[in-house]
Amino acid sequence: MLVEIKPSKIEGKIKAPQSKSYGIRLVFYSILKESKLDNLIYSDDVKVAIDTVKALGVSVYGSLFKKEKELKVPSYLYFGGSATTLRMAIPIIAVIGGDVLIDGDESLRKRPLNAIINSLRGQVSFSSNSLPTKMSGRLKENYVKIDGNESSQYISGFIYAFSMIGGGEIEVVPPISSKSYIYLTASLINSLGGDVKIRDNKIYVNKGDFKPYVGKVPGDYALASFYAASSIVTGGSLVIEDVYEIPDFDGDHSIAKFYEEMGAESYVKEGKWFVKGSTKLKGIDVNVDDYPDLAPSIASIAPFAESKTIIRGVKRLKIKESNRIVTISETLSHFNVKVNYNDEQIVIFPSSELKEANIFCPNDHRIAMMASVLSFKVGGLINNAECVNKSNPDFWKDLIFLGGNIIIK
Repeated sequence: MLVEIKPSKIEGKIKAPQSKSYGIRLVFYSILKESKLDNLIYSDDVKVAIDTVKALGVSVYGSLFKKEKELKVPSYLYFGGSATTLRMAIPIIAVIGGDVLIDGDESLRKRPLNAIINSLRGQVSFSSNSLPTKMSGRLKENYVKIDGNESSQYISGFIYAFSMIGGGEIEVVPPISSKSYIYLTASLINSLGGDVKIRDNKIYVNKGDFKPYVGKVPGDYALASFYAASSIVTGGSLVIEDVYEIPDFDGDHSIAKFYEEMGAESYVKEGKWFVKGSTKLKGIDVNVDDYPDLAPSIASIAPFAESKTIIRGVKRLKIKESNRIVTISETLSHFNVKVNYNDEQIVIFPSSELKEANIFCPNDHRIAMMASVLSFKVGGLINNAECVNKSNPDFWKDLIFLGGNIIIK
């Protein structure tokens, strides 16, 4: 699919795209207790999560997810491009036990499995350290030690897995990347009757008294940030509804604060995110190691600032849907933005002479979304634009609703 974007002002009121992080976690919650998700949107990654819990033994009746029999590992599981689902599922599979061939698409086959393989060594075997791989055995202990620098999603998976068997201990070897997502998982489980305690680099999962989840999946700040950024750089005013209230830990919601630090009007009140454009944006120096998905969101408005923006802690961006260190930088360069980058940081300089660009989405939804922000200022063509379906199938429709001059071909 080809999307042509003409300069436009993005403004109005819209509901936030549904949180992929919350959606997948609430789907997985059905292995502990039933979930009734009244507004679940079937993005590509959420579909993979649903297929996974169904394959493990959860019954799905419309919006109701219910475990009606003992969970069992199937002989084959396909995870598409959903790294979150894969990494959360492996610890659960390890606790249930069995033999399963697991595979994914081309992008997922490039992602390493070293941390989880090492943590399960001696109890669960893998035929390869990348997909496809045959996983065999069962985790017999309620303790695991795992490196924290590859993915927090394994740790979230162990929180579910140990909650399922009545408790366990996770020792995370520093450095710990994306800690905010571990806190997100613990907060969600605890709000539903779980008992998860985080102390330094150790996580104690105690026996919970779980209650059903009945309700909506909240909105996603990281996905909504591209609507916000488009409004900010085009001088619009926007209200994004259905976001969750800011918790007492950093995370994807921190993007509201970062946009404010960059000079935009940006604040959250009573489940709504208010943003307004500014002609006086400034660069920031920010480390995204705890929330790497915010790098494209910050990069999308950085060229319009009056000073340079430094995005640090980017090493893990190399193993996202694309090597985002490279794809963020190359996409910006196509718009005539000056960028320097290495494995440690991306430096984006003020750019007063942006030009229209022709972008090919490298099967990475956030790169296409980032490119749309710049296109609303100077125009652009985005090829393979359906890649946004991974997380937000309504992305282009929403932007048209907000005033975007978009032609879909």
